[in-house]
Amino acid sequence: MEWIVFDYAGVISLSPPDRAGALLPDTAGVPAERFWPAYWAHRLPYDLGEVTAGDFWRQVCGRLGAPVDDGLIEVLVELDVRAWAHVNGDTLDLLEELAEAGTPLALLSNAPVELARMVDGRPWARLFRHRLFSADLRLAKPDPEIFGRLTDRLGARPDQVLFVDDRAENVRAAEAAGIRSVLFTDAAGLRADLRRLR
Repeated sequence: MEWIVFDYAGVISLSPPDRAGALLPDTAGVPAERFWPAYWAHRLPYDLGEVTAGDFWRQVCGRLGAPVDDGLIEVLVELDVRAWAHVNGDTLDLLEELAEAGTPLALLSNAPVELARMVDGRPWARLFRHRLFSADLRLAKPDPEIFGRLTDRLGARPDQVLFVDDRAENVRAAEAAGIRSVLFTDAAGLRADLRRLR
């Protein structure tokens, strides 16, 4: 039995559409070109569950010199989750086909608690026999240890797992752990890769 493990953001979800992505810097009151570098500079500890959403947004806004209070943080958290909630219909179609064919599927995502619980609540989450998130594991891709935790959870050897991610550094790390991997560009390309590799 071979598992196929999918990343979430950039594979199952689309990058935030322009309007959804613009809502965050607009709400924080800063230009997008200043907002996103600050956002990503502080994201890893949030994805790892080392800081709360409040801590994360206070750090981001502090770096930007933007005023922030609990009410604004609540809005920013909601907008952030919604920004990453736009799914790729073509990928979902493929997931449905794989699940119907009996392929065991799992999810491995760098995601903070709030995003992880949103994903858990989506109807399509049932397609995955296991869902692993960085905030719950306190590990994030491309840390090699996360791939060991993944195979332990699946009860599988590395050579029984195929990993799909849109970030080259994560693909390289999985391959270094002995897991065959595919760099995702679009669902059509992934279909071709799966036919070739399986």
